[in-house]
Amino acid sequence: MRLRCHQDIQARVYEELDTIFGDSDRQCTFQDTLEMKYLERVILETLRLFPPVPVIARKLNEEVKIVTGDYILPKGATAIIAQFAAHRSDKYYPNPTVFNPDNFLPEKMQKRHYYAFIPFSAGPRSCVGRKYAMLKLKVLLSTILRNYRVISDVPEKDFVLRADIILKRHDGFKIKIEPRKPVSLI
Repeated sequence: MRLRCHQDIQARVYEELDTIFGDSDRQCTFQDTLEMKYLERVILETLRLFPPVPVIARKLNEEVKIVTGDYILPKGATAIIAQFAAHRSDKYYPNPTVFNPDNFLPEKMQKRHYYAFIPFSAGPRSCVGRKYAMLKLKVLLSTILRNYRVISDVPEKDFVLRADIILKRHDGFKIKIEPRKPVSLI
């Protein structure tokens, strides 16, 4: 999650969570997750820049004519879709390497091609757990961020990524957490 590198964005997430939960220590509900509009945009922008699976491969069961030219992909060929690259296209995202949760404002999403954002794949082979994953991320992150501030001394420009089965930092995620509220020693 990019929050540790973007304290201004983290502050906006805190504002939203404080509006939803106030000083309450109650558990997050489904209704609460529906109100987490800004946190959702932060999650989506993180998935845009750092999709969990950076490349998708599909074996073609039939010939496929490419719409943008007079090309035919033969049956049995493997098509590689690099969503890591697609998500960073300046055709769909102004300043494509800059972390900007406003890329996922509803009016911007409506103008963008459906397949310009596919962190969970798309079409009939799309991840069936997409909605569950988003719900779980909101619950988990809101629970952590209600109580802690996330800090990192490593600037985003210094990230070195490694693509295994999933995309990850080659040196791990070096973060610090500190309580948002003073800790009482009772």
